[in-house]
Amino acid sequence: MKMSLQQFTARSTCPQWYTGALLLLLVIAGCKKDNTYRNAKPTAEVPVNTYDFLKSQQGLYDTLLYLVDKAGLTDTLKKENITFFAPQDYSIKTALYNLNFSRGKYGFKGDWTLDSVPAAVWDTLLRRYMMRGKVGADSLQYADGVMLNTLAYNYQMNGKSVPTAASGIQNGGPLVLQYSDMNRSRFIRDWSTSITQSIDLKTANGWLHVLESKHVFGFVSLVPMAFPYSLNPIQSPYLGLPSPIPGTIEFEDYDDGGEGLAYHDNDGGNNGNQYRTEAVDIENCSEGTYNVGWTGGSEWLEYTVEVAADGAYAVALRMASGGGGGNFRLEFDGVNVSGTVHCNDTGGWQNWVTVNTTVNLTAGKHILRFYEESGGYNINKMTFYKL
Repeated sequence: MKMSLQQFTARSTCPQWYTGALLLLLVIAGCKKDNTYRNAKPTAEVPVNTYDFLKSQQGLYDTLLYLVDKAGLTDTLKKENITFFAPQDYSIKTALYNLNFSRGKYGFKGDWTLDSVPAAVWDTLLRRYMMRGKVGADSLQYADGVMLNTLAYNYQMNGKSVPTAASGIQNGGPLVLQYSDMNRSRFIRDWSTSITQSIDLKTANGWLHVLESKHVFGFVSLVPMAFPYSLNPIQSPYLGLPSPIPGTIEFEDYDDGGEGLAYHDNDGGNNGNQYRTEAVDIENCSEGTYNVGWTGGSEWLEYTVEVAADGAYAVALRMASGGGGGNFRLEFDGVNVSGTVHCNDTGGWQNWVTVNTTVNLTAGKHILRFYEESGGYNINKMTFYKL
């Protein structure tokens, strides 16, 4: 069975998909004939093996299980005592998009399907999400996390329990797990990290955690493993697909590509030590998720975007300042489209206000640059509205 990119996309991007994975931790109200376990109350246990539970979720993990079968790991998830950090189907779609994007950058056809990638690559990467025995949230509550020995031929990952913020209260939200590909390095700056969407589901033969949909399958390894020409860095959308305009862009989701390609930061580390391991300074945000802070003059962040239609757009930016405020501008493909915009002092680094501006844009794919003319503010997200 071969699965085309068109078929894959059709199976992975329906509107219900994004909410479907939230149904993983749902109580069994009864074992129905279709073996679907979805109801209204949270549960910690289901009486089927990990493979069959994922299969019962009707379309949410079809691509993942297709690759599990292709890699010969079906019995591993059915019979062995395994903890599985499960990537969602959208994560695989994103990784395949990145692979074809990279092929196009190097002059090759961007038409690879799941079957174009050698089975050995899928096997190696899938094993990085699996480890023997129980690895639950209670075993990962250490400041530096825990080194995890995966099934991927002596390859180590890192797991860490992290409380989230809620309603402005630090550590007042639900517990999530940070799952990190250490990239064979002991230095956190070299790691690639994802977080979970649901945790600690006990199946008949193991334990299951589900990674968030923003995770890219294979972390940073699929493209160079499947397509070695791509070892030189290129700029590409962080979430795999251009951010739509109209729409909201989270500042921490700047493009992949690294210093000088996707961003410029004046110092060499992530001062907030959250979310990503590059030099962009990211911290937990009281409004939820993350914000970029420690801004400084001449720093910038870039985002690949897709503008739906020509015309004027209002831009609402969520910003905060406890240090006098500062200036910025928005550039599209190197052209200043906003002029200088000022953020006032808001009375605190987490006291968020909306700063408004307008821009005129043309339809199509563009590179948006947020350019910090001066520092002195935190930035959370920006939303574009068609006027």
